[in-house]
Amino acid sequence: MPTYADHPYPLIPTPSAKLTDPTLKPDLFTSLASDMALVHNILIRALNSIALQAPHIIPPDIPAFCRYILTFYSFLHIHHTSEENSFFPAVEAMAGEKGVMDVNVEQHKVFEKGVEELRAYVEGVVAGKEEWDGKRVVGIVEGFGGSLAKHLGEEIATLEGLRRFGEGRMERVLKLAEREAESSMIQMGVAGIVWAMGHIDKEYEGGMWASWPPAPGPVKFLTENLLWRLYPGLVKFAACDSRGKMKALYAVPEGTS
Repeated sequence: MPTYADHPYPLIPTPSAKLTDPTLKPDLFTSLASDMALVHNILIRALNSIALQAPHIIPPDIPAFCRYILTFYSFLHIHHTSEENSFFPAVEAMAGEKGVMDVNVEQHKVFEKGVEELRAYVEGVVAGKEEWDGKRVVGIVEGFGGSLAKHLGEEIATLEGLRRFGEGRMERVLKLAEREAESSMIQMGVAGIVWAMGHIDKEYEGGMWASWPPAPGPVKFLTENLLWRLYPGLVKFAACDSRGKMKALYAVPEGTS
């Protein structure tokens, strides 16, 4: 049986998918939390891909897999730095309640040491100062993965909880989140955008997110048909193919759970 990046860390259901009446338009807070859940699922699929493939990486693939892991680190670091420095303070200013996002910032600190340990080890391998050891990578991931996955899920509830401040006060929060996402993608660069695309499942939750993230048709066509081919070493370890369909993980032998 092929192995997919849907475990060991569970994906986050979007609040939009939980609506009892699918004909109703999600409100501002449901939309905000759902978009964030989709971003967080990029990280979870990547984390799963690292944990599942690391023990099976063969020597010729070590440099490319190290780059894959370091791109995961960059995505996570940029995402959380943006939240702490810009998005969360802006949310608190809109809400008029200082500290409303503090619980999420505190959660960042819980897994930060483990994430930095992973980065340092992989950079050491790249620099020739460390020998590649897939089991060591799995051990490091297991040390912080549960805390990271827990945080990524609980932040969705925090964002939904902003509903108590009312849409009138928080009406700009969705646009703010969109700007933060755009800024993060610019920081990631083309390679980072392609990497992220490799962890977006267009069939997730019955295909209701097939058009996410929103982008002009020509941009999506260019990414899927040209840019994807420029980074084979990154995307071959990814959770999804260029069309956004979950694919069997490259490095895991069939029959491995």
